[in-house]
Amino acid sequence: MNRNVKIFLLILISIFLNLGTSILVFDVLHIPLFLDTIFTVAIVFYLGLLPGLAVGFFYNFIDVLFNYFVRGIFSPTNILFSLCGVAITLVTWAFARKKEEFKITLMVTILYLLLISVLSSFVTIFIGGTIDFVRFTYLEIPDSMAPIRKFTESFVSQRFSLFASCILGQIPISITDRLIATFSGYGVYILCYKLLGPSEEL
Repeated sequence: MNRNVKIFLLILISIFLNLGTSILVFDVLHIPLFLDTIFTVAIVFYLGLLPGLAVGFFYNFIDVLFNYFVRGIFSPTNILFSLCGVAITLVTWAFARKKEEFKITLMVTILYLLLISVLSSFVTIFIGGTIDFVRFTYLEIPDSMAPIRKFTESFVSQRFSLFASCILGQIPISITDRLIATFSGYGVYILCYKLLGPSEEL
């Protein structure tokens, strides 16, 4: 198979596996987590920055279409969360490009993954909170991730400012989500490496 075709197919598969995981976790199991970046992390480790950016950016466009046609929710501002996908990709790539260091010891691997989780949590909490602030202030659009809004409203009820509440409301879910997605994504990368062999990064 042509290398570019293989890369395109892996990008496409990763986007839909992210969506499938999110549906399983949120719609089927009713767990208030996203887990829609597991395969974004895996692609960054396996193929590098550009394919990772493609998955991280375009996933939210597919998600908006899914919400509209399946859930009956039209929330075009969800496309803005592509910024979170891009930020997660960049943070992950900053460490993933040093993959040889991950092989030093298991403890080094765990520490690197924890660092990726913490930094990607920080950026997604800030970006996601800012997007929510804009949405809750200026727009009346259905929220497909109600638990975060409930956290936000609980802080507002304690007389925090709306912006602070939007940031703080992201923390419980985002930190848990990033930890699980980062470690799981690395596990998927290891599986891909074993099944598909090494791949030249872009």
